Amino acid sequence: MAEPGESQRQFGRRVGLAPSRINQLIKDGLPLLPNGRVDTEAALRWLEENLDPERRARAKHGSAGAVTGASTPRPLRPAMAASPVAPAAHPPAAPVSAAGAPMAEVRRQHEIVKVARARLRLETEKGRLINRDEIKVAIFNRARRERNAHLGWALRVAPQLAAELSVDPALMFTALDRHLREHLADLAKTPLLELPE
Repeated sequence: MAEPGESQRQFGRRVGLAPSRINQLIKDGLPLLPNGRVDTEAALRWLEENLDPERRARAKHGSAGAVTGASTPRPLRPAMAASPVAPAAHPPAAPVSAAGAPMAEVRRQHEIVKVARARLRLETEKGRLINRDEIKVAIFNRARRERNAHLGWALRVAPQLAAELSVDPALMFTALDRHLREHLADLAKTPLLELPE
């Protein structure tokens, strides 16, 4: 019997992260099962929650610091305060992507997209998501079977109705078949959302 969860390597492949990054995330709190394997659903949830730096900051510093966005300034060391050397004009700028966003933000967004794709793959593997084209084919095949069943019903019932009403069976079938086909054509023109419940 297969062990529950995924190996760290399998989970890394699922989310597109290197094994070293997975080890780093485990140290940061990525959930594992008692057998040391990764609890896939819990780990994906954890990644979604922890890849957002604002949410992480709120969790660490409490809601008051997150609302104001202000961080407490670090005091200068006495030696630096008394130093006659002028401070540098500007700290070195963070690397920026071609689109103008800081590279750290681009990497973070990229990891969020990878986690979202991994969640979709997991949902598909577990059978919780279905292919739209397969559904269209299934609906079409079901509708065709129902249409054929209705037309077959008219063929079976027409002689019985003709006997009950003492009319020509051919005339009864012709009238019943025509009305049934008109009804089916009307149903085919009506979008599914407009059909009565």
